[in-house]
Amino acid sequence: MSRHGLSRRDFLRLSAALGGLVTLGACQPVPAPAPGEDVTGPGAEPAEEPMLSTELESPVRFSYLRPVWGPATYEKGSDFEKELFSRANVEIAAEIIPVFDYEVKIPVLVAGGTLKDVMWHAGPAWGTAHDMIEQGAFLALNDYLEKYPAVRDAVGDTLWTLTRSPDGNNYFFPMPLAAYVPFPFSYRTDVYDELGLSEPDSVEELVDQLKKIKSDMPDIIPLTAHEYSLWYFQNTGVSYAYPWGNWVPAEGESYDNPETIVPGNVTQEFKEFLLFLQSLRKEGVIDPDYMVTTGFKGIDKFRAGEAAVMTGHWGALPQDNYELRKSVSDGDISYMKALQGPKQPMGASTLEGFDRGFSITVQAKDKIDDIFKFLNWAYTEGYDFMRYGIEGKTYTVEDGVKVGIPDTERESGYVGPNIEPFGFPPKTVDTWPKWDEMLVSYRKLDVEEKLPNTVKMFKTAADNSMPNWNHLTYSPTAGEKGSQLFEQYTRPMQEKYAIDPDLPPSAFDEANEQWLANGGQQIIDEVNEIQQVKSPIKPVYEVPDEFKSMLE
Repeated sequence: MSRHGLSRRDFLRLSAALGGLVTLGACQPVPAPAPGEDVTGPGAEPAEEPMLSTELESPVRFSYLRPVWGPATYEKGSDFEKELFSRANVEIAAEIIPVFDYEVKIPVLVAGGTLKDVMWHAGPAWGTAHDMIEQGAFLALNDYLEKYPAVRDAVGDTLWTLTRSPDGNNYFFPMPLAAYVPFPFSYRTDVYDELGLSEPDSVEELVDQLKKIKSDMPDIIPLTAHEYSLWYFQNTGVSYAYPWGNWVPAEGESYDNPETIVPGNVTQEFKEFLLFLQSLRKEGVIDPDYMVTTGFKGIDKFRAGEAAVMTGHWGALPQDNYELRKSVSDGDISYMKALQGPKQPMGASTLEGFDRGFSITVQAKDKIDDIFKFLNWAYTEGYDFMRYGIEGKTYTVEDGVKVGIPDTERESGYVGPNIEPFGFPPKTVDTWPKWDEMLVSYRKLDVEEKLPNTVKMFKTAADNSMPNWNHLTYSPTAGEKGSQLFEQYTRPMQEKYAIDPDLPPSAFDEANEQWLANGGQQIIDEVNEIQQVKSPIKPVYEVPDEFKSMLE
């Protein structure tokens, strides 16, 4: 994840903006909190029975700015919105920004003086958020987490500890995320059978097979990607020992507690991975639209029967088969095993355990307790509604398991784009795969036989995952210009390798040298000075007992 920070000028503008916003609320200037000053807001006294928003006489009202991963087509006043407001005794003024623009737009909005009561961001180590915490723009949540234990326990001690600021306060409510989100290869077994090909054992063997597909089936794209992004080659990059956004021991350092760690973008393994991607372009075996054309997705081509192999999100397999069989009646798709790469087997990249989250701003100082009453409802009585919606509208119950209704079969007021703007983080326990729910979904799509393939793939990707040696350590230089360095040197270079078959290997070295010389080396030095313990982080995933037989 890139970290976009405020420039020094914008940082000063933020300070002025905060002063102006507080003045509007209190009719007089209020200085930023001094070190150690209570910024929790009123009403955090312990209560015997934590209240819910439904017990208040008046609705809880707050503004809410968050990213959306789905289409940004939210229609204000939808049926879901009305149902939520009625059930929770709440009125939320939701505003959305597409996730791919979010970290770019938020610093601009904040620098211009725009704050909402509740605002999502990338986390306390992200430059803009770090600056806002330092300026007192976000309220400490600690007292309210104690007052409302159901809200605290929804996330769990591990994430609260991981995202705690150096002053001991939690200013950030993380959205829990499974530590692993694999991106394996899926392949058309019917195409492989027709060509007499067997499932490959290595990345090198796969490339040879892609060349044969190109030669023997010129109308079929040998390889595409779920989305036209480098990230969808995550598991393949790991097979080259490229850690993506994570940090690794410097060359020659020990695995368990190295003296020095470095970010993945400066490693030779990154260079080797990019040269691999470039070789796919040179050989003409990758989707010609990959990283070139906007408005298209490789998954659409794969599902239409136009591609033989795809690297994509691990959860797509059942729908891939369902859609493919509409146009290719005997079509069949399976996951490939974890192929052996040049350095190690394919595996997932270890994620931070959360993907963004929200903070409550000083603008909401007088209503934070009521906001927590709503959260208390959302994680207790309202959790089923917040997670699944309404039976018959957003899900059905099959064999005692709730199964989501596709958007194409829902009333417009209950489609995903009208629900996501009011979404709050799930409980940590619900971020790992729910195999019982997936079993029902696979049965519904008539691909139940594919579930063992999925269970085994996920477990193997987790076992083969590459750790992260960076413990969310904040670097002031990364906060100030980490994003600028990425956009100026790293991104252009890595994208050129994906599309330009003639870009020389030296282009990587030149971009790397520029990144290091203009602040990258300072980032490395700061992280290593601040983070004294550099042990690898790699959570263990265990398949539930009732599904372990699928690993055999």
